[in-house]
Amino acid sequence: MEERGQKNTRRRQQERRRRNAARRRRRRRMRIVVLCILLAVVILLVAGITAAVRAFLKSGDEKDGGKTAAKDITIEDVQEKDSDDDISSGGTQADDARAVKNTATEEHHKTNGLAICMFHYVYDEADPPDDLNNNYIEVHALEEEIEYLVENDYYFPTWEEVRQYVEGDLLLPEKSVVLTFDDGAKSFLDLGIPVFEKYKVPATSFLITSNDGENKVKEYQNDYVTFQSHSDNMHRAGGNIGHGGIFTAMSHDDAVADLEKSIEICGHGDAFAYPYGDYTDECRTAVQDAGFICAVTTENRRAEVGDDPLLLPRVRMSLGQSLDSFIALVE
Repeated sequence: MEERGQKNTRRRQQERRRRNAARRRRRRRMRIVVLCILLAVVILLVAGITAAVRAFLKSGDEKDGGKTAAKDITIEDVQEKDSDDDISSGGTQADDARAVKNTATEEHHKTNGLAICMFHYVYDEADPPDDLNNNYIEVHALEEEIEYLVENDYYFPTWEEVRQYVEGDLLLPEKSVVLTFDDGAKSFLDLGIPVFEKYKVPATSFLITSNDGENKVKEYQNDYVTFQSHSDNMHRAGGNIGHGGIFTAMSHDDAVADLEKSIEICGHGDAFAYPYGDYTDECRTAVQDAGFICAVTTENRRAEVGDDPLLLPRVRMSLGQSLDSFIALVE
């Protein structure tokens, strides 16, 4: 009897130990669950606070004038953040010109040809370059011209719309213009891009991609100036046609390979500018095979319905032209 009692006692003790151990395990699991819940709550709180701070900072940036210009330039109006998005005459925030709709009708549309403006380099009169020539435009004069276009509600067609226009499939508003800058020169990137950002107007930079193209695309990427091809390494001598550009002397396969490389670097293949304006029928075929929508030459006139979209003329912009001269060229 005594031995049986001892066994029962041991069993009860073991049972109590098992129950105690089970309770401890449950408590440990409960503590782990509570800690996980607390950690999740902390993470959510931190994420919420971070999002709120970012939203606050973003709203502050927008009130101060939005995106910082790509590079500082010497125009006082562009340097001052408070006026970055203001049109000086009206004092109201500039609308994004890319969002303007095509308002052309059968009664009111462009009938005198489309000005595709050909610019090259930009300079500041306070620090003129040593090689100042007819391909430059002074940065204040450029701003004056862009401001005029915005104030007078000009429409800026895409390259697809340009193609449709010359093929007779699309009407454009009476006030329509395309803005292009050849070569991707640092003078334009540093001084010109901030002007287009200020007035929220689209433009095309025809980039020679072998000339530090990858770094330029990365450094100067912005919302308003699009990088398109001026070839990779064909803006050099080597041909016997026109200005002697090598494109006219290259094989079809080599030319297409060059064009495809430039498209890859630019990130766009909508438009191409023939180096020096030189081309042959074979050059046009290479441009077509590379997949471009449009291509521009240096023929000095407006693009008209019936023009070849891969051999478009442009209107040359020159050093010292007055605002009245610019208006006459684009109207």
